[in-house]
Amino acid sequence: MKITVIEDYFDDVFNGRGFNQRSDRITISKKDYQKLLDIAEKYELLAAEHKRIKSQNDVLLKELDDLKDDGRKFKELEEEKEQYLNSLLRAKADLENYKKVSEREYQRYRNYVMSDMLLKLVSHYDDLNRALSLLELIEGGDSIAKGFKILVNNFEKILSDEGVKPMNCEGEIFDPYKHEAMMVEECSDNNLPENTIMEELDKGYYYKDKVLKPARVKILKKSNLKNENENKKLKGSE
Repeated sequence: MKITVIEDYFDDVFNGRGFNQRSDRITISKKDYQKLLDIAEKYELLAAEHKRIKSQNDVLLKELDDLKDDGRKFKELEEEKEQYLNSLLRAKADLENYKKVSEREYQRYRNYVMSDMLLKLVSHYDDLNRALSLLELIEGGDSIAKGFKILVNNFEKILSDEGVKPMNCEGEIFDPYKHEAMMVEECSDNNLPENTIMEELDKGYYYKDKVLKPARVKILKKSNLKNENENKKLKGSE
């Protein structure tokens, strides 16, 4: 259908075409035509705006989908991070345990080596003390003995600095974990219990509160006569 403005219609009439020809045209005023133009223009603007908004909406929908994907990826990353963190904590704990075990093994091995070395040194120290005792018995050997004693004292300080301490066993009760009974002496002394250490025959030593070298000792054993008298007293009291 073709729309013709009324001025164009009158032009056609006066030109001899208005009354004699059949027409399917609709005639409107110029004012209405302008309104239609305004409506068409607004329609075009609205259509363009709709297209723009739809395009933005499509972009937003895509961004939303991307965000959903990112959210899923973020959750996966969080789970992976948690797994890695747990693995790291386990590895750290294993490392700490390994360090502790290694340190214990190192200390055990060091103590073993030190004990073996110090055991040899205390044997030399005992030999030096015996030599010093002999020098002190020699007439006119006082000056030599004094110089030798300085050497012995220096040796003793070295052992002390390393944690070596001598045992003082006399008067103690015999303990098989740190004493070796080399001699037994019978005695009827009522004031001393049996297995009392009477004498240190060979000095013993501790290394950091552990027995480095057991002391060789002479211990007391009550005489049979004394034991018999005590048994008779016990039977008499019954």
